[in-house]
Amino acid sequence: MQSSTAPEAVGKGRGRTMAGYRWLFDLGAEAYDFLTWQEAWMNHSASMADHFPPLDGDVAILDVGVGPGVSAVGLQRRVPGAQIVGLDLSRRMLARAQRRVPPSISLLQADITRLPFPDESFDVVTGHSFLYLLPDQGAALQEIARVLRPGGTCVFLEPRDRGPISTAFTLPGGFRFKACMVLWRIVSAQAGRFSEEGLVELLSSELESVEAIQTLRGLGWFGVARKAAAAQSRG
Repeated sequence: MQSSTAPEAVGKGRGRTMAGYRWLFDLGAEAYDFLTWQEAWMNHSASMADHFPPLDGDVAILDVGVGPGVSAVGLQRRVPGAQIVGLDLSRRMLARAQRRVPPSISLLQADITRLPFPDESFDVVTGHSFLYLLPDQGAALQEIARVLRPGGTCVFLEPRDRGPISTAFTLPGGFRFKACMVLWRIVSAQAGRFSEEGLVELLSSELESVEAIQTLRGLGWFGVARKAAAAQSRG
């Protein structure tokens, strides 16, 4: 797929809009690319695959908030046969990704609350530091559940509501990774972080078998959930 024009932004929350985030991430695309395109970030993105179920045959993965592409490339390393679509609202983020990712990874500009895919299109949906930024998390989860196949899995890295910022300096990885983690804590202090109960409640609104698993020495969560199998799907 080639990048396409995103639908108009919808939904507001916490005084923010999707259009506002598109402007913000367009502005910061080059800096975000520089900070995140490194092995420690890629390896942590790839570790989302640790929470996938056993996958057979062709697997379709939707990586939302793909940014400059590092998460999609990390996932491809772990699941080399997967068909991966990287989605982002920011045109400039996707322009950076197009310079980085192999042709086997498709890129698409779109709004998470209006995904341009048919129902039950993907086996897995991932997002590495994504949901906490959204003004309408509920609408995003509805769309994610819609495009997941029955029995499909989603995995999201999200900021935990506890943990001192100094922990970022103890994480493995070089200076840029530690700088990313410090900035992540600063931004998430304003945008919002998740308690275990809050993350489970959000994911449980549309999905089941929800877990919140600590990562990054307690600074983050992996939120893992599954869509009900066909016989149990919600009407």
